[in-house]
Amino acid sequence: MKMKKTALILVVIVLALMGGCSPTPPKTESVETPGFAEFEFTHYASGGTAETYKAAILFEQSVSTFTSYQVAFVSCTCRDAIVNYYSVCYVELLNTKPTADEAAIRSITFGNNMGLWGDSNPNYYIPEYTQEYMDEQFVQRLVRATKGEFDDWGGYGSQLDCVDVDAVTGATVSMGNITSMLKSLFEYHAEKYY
Repeated sequence: MKMKKTALILVVIVLALMGGCSPTPPKTESVETPGFAEFEFTHYASGGTAETYKAAILFEQSVSTFTSYQVAFVSCTCRDAIVNYYSVCYVELLNTKPTADEAAIRSITFGNNMGLWGDSNPNYYIPEYTQEYMDEQFVQRLVRATKGEFDDWGGYGSQLDCVDVDAVTGATVSMGNITSMLKSLFEYHAEKYY
């Protein structure tokens, strides 16, 4: 009797395999988890000491006229982590200009739920150097600045022509690192979109 049950089970298994089961497994598509793109930029510590740091592109989306980036990078490193952490910049760079040197900043923010001012207030000892002040006097003045202008930038201690130098002289590390990061982002952008 045991033999008949075992034979019956084997017959059922064979019939099931022949009738309804496919000899090859179903096709599945592999899903890749995207990594972050990185690029190097010159990071300036207090006094202008230059080192090579990496910035991470957290988000990149290109449409017909511009590319949106969300970039994380370290700005000030001279104070405690409780007041200094990674900055996140949301920036849109034009990609329809005739040359890469003419590509410009369309929009930029370190706020508005798209970015994060990770630096302490640019000048720790002068109360008026707030994030809002820096946004008005420095960040928003970068709108329409071109890759060519960033390429001509003189480095730590100098500003782009669109910035009021006297308004932000107490924030050279913040300004220098944001400008340096954007200069390198423009290089990345030019290689990819021009």
